Amino acid sequence: MGKLFALMCLALLMVPAEANWLNDINRKVRSLGAEEAQFATPLSALELADYPAQYQYQRVMVPSHDTPLFVLQAGLEHQDTVVLIHGLGDLASKDWLSVIPALAEKYHVVAIDLPGFGLSQGAVFTYSPKEYAKVIDWVIGQYRHAGQVRLVGHSMGAAISLYYASQYPGRIEQLVLVDAAGILDRTAYIKHLSTRDNDQADLPQGVRRVLARVDNFTDKMLEKTGTGFDPTRIFSSDSSVRNMTIGEQTNMNAALALMEQNFSVLSYQQLPATQIIWGAQDTIAPLRTAYALQHVLPLSQLHVINDAGHVPMKSHPQVFNSLLLTSLQASATAHPLRAANVSQRVGRCFQDDQTHFSGQYQQIILNDCKLVRFDHVDTQQLIMTDSILNMAKSRIGAVGQTMAVTRSVITATDTDIVGRMNSDRSRLDFAGVTFYGESPVFVSQASTRLVLSLTRIITATQSTRLGGSYVLAEQSLESAL
Repeated sequence: MGKLFALMCLALLMVPAEANWLNDINRKVRSLGAEEAQFATPLSALELADYPAQYQYQRVMVPSHDTPLFVLQAGLEHQDTVVLIHGLGDLASKDWLSVIPALAEKYHVVAIDLPGFGLSQGAVFTYSPKEYAKVIDWVIGQYRHAGQVRLVGHSMGAAISLYYASQYPGRIEQLVLVDAAGILDRTAYIKHLSTRDNDQADLPQGVRRVLARVDNFTDKMLEKTGTGFDPTRIFSSDSSVRNMTIGEQTNMNAALALMEQNFSVLSYQQLPATQIIWGAQDTIAPLRTAYALQHVLPLSQLHVINDAGHVPMKSHPQVFNSLLLTSLQASATAHPLRAANVSQRVGRCFQDDQTHFSGQYQQIILNDCKLVRFDHVDTQQLIMTDSILNMAKSRIGAVGQTMAVTRSVITATDTDIVGRMNSDRSRLDFAGVTFYGESPVFVSQASTRLVLSLTRIITATQSTRLGGSYVLAEQSLESAL
């Protein structure tokens, strides 16, 4: 064999460089290492009973995990490929059956059952975004056509797609996220599940203030558990323990692995143009997640279906399909810069005599206000004492300014904080928040709790991505990292 290889090499050296067949041989040699699909157990008529007959179906083996994978293809005549990734649940790729016909008119569609789900039952491993991303990369390499590749994920599948796009840059031209689950820090998510809507006009203000205090106490207890012992860490620390106990319980295996992934630390600057589609009434993945994602994704556009819940393609199929097709043909643009704040207006609240703020202010002062909301607020200065504030799409502070938050609670989403924020015995829940200024940008003067999701610190010397729960004594946030 060695002599034969030597003779082949000698023969190749003697051939003129311009010979076309030499290039053909080189391409074939390079292709020897490519992993081709090997078929697994054939699909039965019973297994395909719920699927339309006109599509193409295969069950192949994924080489990276030696696991069977169910693959559906439609619109084979088209060059641009759309890959669909489902979420948790027993239906797997069936969740897309109301979507595929509309897509197949313009695109080559590839829908899979993730390993462990649907018709891809087989090998047991940690069903994490990292491992599933390897599977998706193999699928794209194996099934893509000559045109562009667009990746569409729903719920857990959206989170996996987001992780894939961050870890495999340049492999897809567009990303579509539908009601992505598992993105927020787990403490922020649990707090969402326990929170009621107290901003109801038919409730007296005194009642709403009491309810706000009750919810505040509940959140405080939940935040304490976020920094305490977490029994799920037992499974994440030892894969053998996980596989022996919950390995074959696919939904639990995948859900725990999703919770363990810190999406806040991913690099979002290199992601492709992203379209975000969300059901406004989603109780599983709150709309707050969409706004936080939009904050960190440099090229993104958000579409909200007002009456839809967590699975908009089923509850509102026509609206969803129209929106998805439009999104796949759209080009997301960078977020516009906010106008310079030159306002001299001062906003004040004492015991909730003014609860809603919007627009530009030079300064806002809150004292004993439990029902305050900021929507599209731009203020150069914020002073809070004994208050509870919920703000979104806002810019707080200014270069060289220091804001004071004392014995207060802030929930902020899609917000920029400029300058420095001092906290004294306060609690803050930030999702899609960016600190700009000179380090330190956040200083705790006494006992501060922070729950951070998709949060960043950007100074002249550093750019840091943050997520998780923190308890600060007399120290800066940077010193706790």
